[in-house]
Amino acid sequence: MNRWLFWWRTLSRQLWVRASVYAAVGAAAALIALFGAPWMPREVAERLGGESVSQILTILASSLLGVATFSVGAMVTAYTAVSQAATPRAASLVTSDPEVQKALATFVGAFLYAIVAVTAINANYYGQEGRAILFLFSLGVVCLVAFRLLAWINRLSSLARVGHVIDLTEGQTRAALRERRKMPWMGGRPGHIEPGFIITAAETGYVQNVDPARLQAEAETQDCHVEILAAPGDFICRGAPIAMLSNPACDDRGRDGFRSAFAIGGQRSFDQDPRFGLIVMGEIAARALSPGVNDPGTAVQVLGAAVRILDEWAGPDPQEPREVRYSQIWAPGLNEADLVSDVFGPVARFGASDVSMAVHVQSMLAALAVHEGPVAEAAKREAEEALERARLVLALPADVRRVEQVWQGG
Repeated sequence: MNRWLFWWRTLSRQLWVRASVYAAVGAAAALIALFGAPWMPREVAERLGGESVSQILTILASSLLGVATFSVGAMVTAYTAVSQAATPRAASLVTSDPEVQKALATFVGAFLYAIVAVTAINANYYGQEGRAILFLFSLGVVCLVAFRLLAWINRLSSLARVGHVIDLTEGQTRAALRERRKMPWMGGRPGHIEPGFIITAAETGYVQNVDPARLQAEAETQDCHVEILAAPGDFICRGAPIAMLSNPACDDRGRDGFRSAFAIGGQRSFDQDPRFGLIVMGEIAARALSPGVNDPGTAVQVLGAAVRILDEWAGPDPQEPREVRYSQIWAPGLNEADLVSDVFGPVARFGASDVSMAVHVQSMLAALAVHEGPVAEAAKREAEEALERARLVLALPADVRRVEQVWQGG
């Protein structure tokens, strides 16, 4: 995706960004109430411009600080619980949840609004008309806080549940796969170009995002073709190749332009890396199958989510042709074997000794193998490996036959 869009998405998921915006809007609303005073009818100002607005603001200021503190504590508790029950890689979805951020930002913004408004009233900043406008603003703030508080209470009931985290991970993974389905090769072409000039990484980390539009613009400027060597999700070291150009005559400024299309960081991102979401789902299932947790039902729920995602990916091609938006870019596609192995591999390994888990693995893979295509072939290979593992681990021949019958029946 566009590097500036990726930067904005990453920034907007930080809790302080939304809270700062709400706080700024709240403080501005408290101060601009004075400018609407000339349009306030006199009779309305006499009715609403009394001391009642000070009491409302005082109640808001005294209560919302405690509400905001409690909410942050609840979010931290949920973050810790998800890290322990699911996986730390999925815990970031708790803090980036829009509903969580809206609730906390509303409480902080309304608190700052009340503090600024009370200070302005005590400084005689408002006349009677200004206090009347502030009274109407305060009623709106009270309604907004009440709505967000009810929504926050509803969200708290599911915030730390593993099932909710699985749903969030499934949504992120499905969105990334849908984008890749529209542009299987990031909007470019499949294959390779003739070996040419290598663009190397300036730092070590995971490739979080690749901006094909930026690469296309630089390729047009340099009159060359570009092959992406480091796809989102790859871990690269400083000096490792990330792209290759067909034109060896590329100056330093051109090299920096190509490098700027690659965002490299310390962690993988869900946005352009569908495999990361499937890996996180596999980690959740593996944690659930550990002896300390012993929750096979969660692993089954993960497998069901994985089948829904992969079945959509393996579905019929969209009716509209896959447009080559960036004609001078060549990029790698997704390997279906990796997609299947990322989520089913951990479950097959850690659940091989449990006959019911082995049966679920075979039945889910059989569901994916119904249709023809790369996903079906990958599911068949994964099922054969899981079946062989079950034969080595299961002690009773009857259990082995039960697992075999599931796959043969599928």
